[in-house]
Amino acid sequence: MKRTISSILVLLTLAIPMVFATGAKEAAVNEKSIRIAEQVPGLITPGVWDGQAFSLNSSIYEYLAEINAETGELDPVLATSWETNDGTDWTFHLRKGVKFQDGSDFTAKDVKFTIERTQDPAVGHLKKADFEVVKSIDTPDDYTMVIHLSEARPTFVYQMTDYNMPILSSEYDYANLGETKPMGTGPYILQQMIPKESAILVRNPNYWAEGLPKIDKILIYFVADIDASISMLESDRVDVVPFVTPVIKNRLEGNDTISVISPYQEQRFISMAVDRKPFDDNRVRLALKYSMDPQVIAKSVAKMDLNDGVFYNETPIMNALAEYKDRPLRTRDVAKAKALLAEAGYPNGVSVPLYYASDHPFSKELAQTVKELASEGGFTIELKGYTRDVYLSQYWLNVPLSITGWGGRIDPSMLLSLAFKGGAPWNESHLNNPQINALINKISTEPNADVRTGYYHQLQDVFYEDGPLINVQVPYLVAINKRVDGYRQPLTMLPQYKYMDVR
Repeated sequence: MKRTISSILVLLTLAIPMVFATGAKEAAVNEKSIRIAEQVPGLITPGVWDGQAFSLNSSIYEYLAEINAETGELDPVLATSWETNDGTDWTFHLRKGVKFQDGSDFTAKDVKFTIERTQDPAVGHLKKADFEVVKSIDTPDDYTMVIHLSEARPTFVYQMTDYNMPILSSEYDYANLGETKPMGTGPYILQQMIPKESAILVRNPNYWAEGLPKIDKILIYFVADIDASISMLESDRVDVVPFVTPVIKNRLEGNDTISVISPYQEQRFISMAVDRKPFDDNRVRLALKYSMDPQVIAKSVAKMDLNDGVFYNETPIMNALAEYKDRPLRTRDVAKAKALLAEAGYPNGVSVPLYYASDHPFSKELAQTVKELASEGGFTIELKGYTRDVYLSQYWLNVPLSITGWGGRIDPSMLLSLAFKGGAPWNESHLNNPQINALINKISTEPNADVRTGYYHQLQDVFYEDGPLINVQVPYLVAINKRVDGYRQPLTMLPQYKYMDVR
């Protein structure tokens, strides 16, 4: 059986580069190209994009602003500047001379269309709730836009950096063409795409930024198996492989042609659905938390020490963010876990399935570690691992216990509104806690940064005592051929390939 699987992998990795043979040569003699092995995408149309295919979308589309990968500050892109009074009225000054890839001019009407599209019920936009606060939009001229909000949003500009908020053309049919012919203002144009297999992106000859992009062509292979992707990297058939595991990182350490970098931390949320047994009882949620050992998790999952590449807390706020409230970790107490289960009516323990994406880095190891630690506290856990596309489409949001990979948000209020407010579209724990809802609203509207941080701290206290979450933060690892220079990927998760070059 092992020989059969290995043979299939070899055939797969040999076959993948042939995808481009009929469409174009991989590179002309003087042409610079980057080859990327990416996860197989689901939906890619902005607004319903599930967060895969980052290389594809971040190269075709652009945003009003982007996060500087080196400083963490906001840099202007399609907006040259912006200002607000108290967070209620926002004025954006837009860049002139920008064209969409179909030749049409970029103007304020396109930004207005992009924002109003969030409320179109036919789209099912994932940012609908965040943009319901928009009361009206004025466009006094083609390059000025004034957004009037129904209540203050002092960090509203960060909403425009969310990966589902690239600026779309008001004249393009994204409903029918968004999945097959994506089109934006970005540095690269889609030349060819074979769904679930590959894509070819070529330099946008009319790109507005002088000297960018530096690469002529991006070749993307959609590869479901991380080992196949790494085999392609090792045999010099791709240059970039994201979502690398620590095991693979260690394997590559002796390879002089490959480096592994960590642009930022990702999150793995261990989420308990509060409206389903047994986690509808907070005592059961606390029992699971008391069964955990953060140091063991760090060592088992990532082969790292706690707080040295791996971080742990029981809230949605990443340890690296300014809004994080540092408090002592819960001490593992198996006896207390069992006592809490007995109080909740489970004197003989509980049985529950744990769903996770088996091909997502760290998730498989975390699931196994959670199972083993929880067993001593009275939990019998059955592991249910599926490939990420199957997990997200069939199980996520609908199961009592899950492990999901979450990217960070430069403004954590964006994540709170998306995943932890009652009725939020990605609310995997099914929370609808009035106290949490009220604190999220206060965080979103408070103009004073110090007061806002105080609300964040209150929120984390509630999660610590009554929340349905364990947050394990792991390094996001990318394996790169050393001939590649200038790889940038900020916390927004959007790689900035326009800055990348090759030696």
